Amino acid sequence: MANPKEIEDIVNRFSDGICKELDSFIKSVVWFGSAVRGGFRTGKVSSREQVLFGSDIDILIIIDDMINVLTPEVITAYRVITEKTAANISKRLHITTMPLTKFWDYTLKGDPILVNMLRDGKAMYDVGCFGMAKNMLGSKLVSPCEEIVWIYLERGPMSVANSYFNMKQAVIDLHWAVVDAAHAALLHQGIVPETPDHLVDLTKQHLVIPGILEKRYLSILAEFHNVGRMLMSGEVNKVSGDNYDRYRKEAEQFLHAVKVTLRSA
Repeated sequence: MANPKEIEDIVNRFSDGICKELDSFIKSVVWFGSAVRGGFRTGKVSSREQVLFGSDIDILIIIDDMINVLTPEVITAYRVITEKTAANISKRLHITTMPLTKFWDYTLKGDPILVNMLRDGKAMYDVGCFGMAKNMLGSKLVSPCEEIVWIYLERGPMSVANSYFNMKQAVIDLHWAVVDAAHAALLHQGIVPETPDHLVDLTKQHLVIPGILEKRYLSILAEFHNVGRMLMSGEVNKVSGDNYDRYRKEAEQFLHAVKVTLRSA
């Protein structure tokens, strides 16, 4: 576990820095999440000084969109300044930005994510909006409305659809891993495939028949060539979890076989 005082010092330095840079554009800088609750993990440090597998330091910044017009130029400048300020202080800072109007809209609708921020969050800088909303917790003014209930319910089908898309994309990535490995094996033999459609035949002719690669890997390549084509053309739109597990194992086997072949050549 990290020293809470050290984490709070990082948050304070970021808050002071961003408020100095953006002045009245910032309405609140709030520290929330596992770090402020005392559950922060430091993680491991790699040889490149990058912290791995630890907790983020979650920061909510509320910006003024009532006086300032959030044009694309303003948003771009804000992002550049915020990212630069955070990078100079800690790689662990994870910034969430919310316009003031949206903050109050979500607060009065009783959005559960924002309510948790209000309940646990600690304002490092606040002109009054976060503190006022925090004081309203428990009142009838801040309670889940019918609209927010349906907003959360309607996210379900979208998340399910995203899961199908992600599974499909994962198999396409495996397809390219196998195709690239096959290309590498052929290039090592001095063979340059004209198109991916020639890959299977060339692999058979120059790698399988001479005994450089086992015959079963030709079947794996042919299957991935076929599956990738159908997924990318839209002919197939869903991949089952069982099939994904099999594809992943076969792709790993194919890559390992090609590496062994190249190293022994």
